[in-house]
This record gives sequence, C-alpha cells and structure tokens, in this order.
Amino acid sequence: MQALILAAGMGKRLKEYTENNTKCMVKVNGVSLIERMLRELDGLELQRIIIVTGYKSELLKGYIESLGVKTPLVFVENKIYDTTNNIYSLFIADKYLLEDDTLLLESDLITEHGVIKGLAEDERDSVALVDKYDDWMDGTCLKLDENDNIIDFIPGKKFCEEEKSEYYKTVNMYKFSRGFSTKYYVPFMEAYRKAMGDNVYYESVIGIIRSLEGQTLKARRLNGEKWYEIDNENDLRAASELFK
Repeated sequence: MQALILAAGMGKRLKEYTENNTKCMVKVNGVSLIERMLRELDGLELQRIIIVTGYKSELLKGYIESLGVKTPLVFVENKIYDTTNNIYSLFIADKYLLEDDTLLLESDLITEHGVIKGLAEDERDSVALVDKYDDWMDGTCLKLDENDNIIDFIPGKKFCEEEKSEYYKTVNMYKFSRGFSTKYYVPFMEAYRKAMGDNVYYESVIGIIRSLEGQTLKARRLNGEKWYEIDNENDLRAASELFK
C-alpha cells in the first residue's frame, strides 16, 4: 500500500498564514498539518508516499524532507496549480494509482491519531471515509444505506436543508484498491476531465462511479473520532480548540 497526498493548493482564505507557507504547513497547536499526517503515515509501513505539490513547491518539498520521514517520498509538481483544481493534481499522479492500493488524502485535514490507520486497515476493497453531517461542515455530502453503500451523492450546490439529517460528509480521505483505480476511477476521471476540464473536483467522479454495477466503493463511518478541514482562519481557530 502507498499514500498519495494532494498538497498543491494556495490556501488564499488563510490570508497571512499562507503568505510565506503553503496551506499544509500551517500549524495547529504547534504542529503543521502535513507533519501530523506524515507522522501517522510513516508508522504504517507503506511502500511510498506520493505528494503532489504546487504553490511554493520547493519550499514545501524542503520542509517535508527536513522532517526525517522514513517512508520513501515521491514528489509530483502541479505547475499550473493556480488555474486548475484538485482533479488535475490527481490526474498528473494517476499512474501511481494503477500500481498499488492507495490511501488518497487531502493535506488540509487534521484528524485524531488512528483515523488514517483505521482507514488503511479496513478489510473492504475500497472505502470513502465519512462522518455524520454537522452544521460546521461544507462540501460534498452522501446518503448511505444500512450496508454502507453510497446511494446518493450531493455536491454543495444541491444541498437540501430539509434532508441534512440523512447526510454524511466526505472527509476527503479514501482507500482505493489498485483494481478499483484501474477498472473504475482512473478511466472515469480521465473521461470526466476531457468533458469538464481541469477546474473541477476529483470527488465528482465518485458520484458517477457509485451507481455502476460491480464497483466496490463503500463508506467507512467515523464514530466520534475528531477531524477538521482547514480552509480559513475560523477553521484554524476551531481546529486549534478541538485538538488542544
């Protein structure tokens, strides 16, 4: 198994915190997001960790290399990070998805220790990490059945206030088996890019795949474990309080 971290974004909404740092170098209670994530990954005996950089790429690469991570590191640079979205960052690294089972992670996340390990050790073929929807969350939501099948995919623009009690929020952490990536995710992602361009989100591809017969993606529900996605200064303050 390997990990693939998307870390190309500029983090404009974090203002002064990302003037001289990348988004994932921002610290929560003294520890950067990327260091916290890499420390946990480094304990999983992975074959490698692939990191897609973009904004301040050389600064981030140097910082990560200074952390003493023992797992082999591979860097892929998104040179047009400022005009593309995360589907392009994943696309330029998609050959790695075809080579091994992969933990796909976004670098602006902070999670309770053990969450990533639990995802890696889930016995199911491919899983999307989800949590019961709460009002602080935004972005893509899902509906699930009792067997953890994804029965509906709700992008932010289709959010329905009356149905939110049924929603689960994607945590933007996934485990894709090599077979799932080869048969479903990579070919559908490439087709979606051609149709929609590079300024879209890779999660939208999951909305297409979920209804296909034979696909193996399931939901892994959190059970009270803490996590936060940090997009702006309010998120940073909230995460600092949650993880103090």
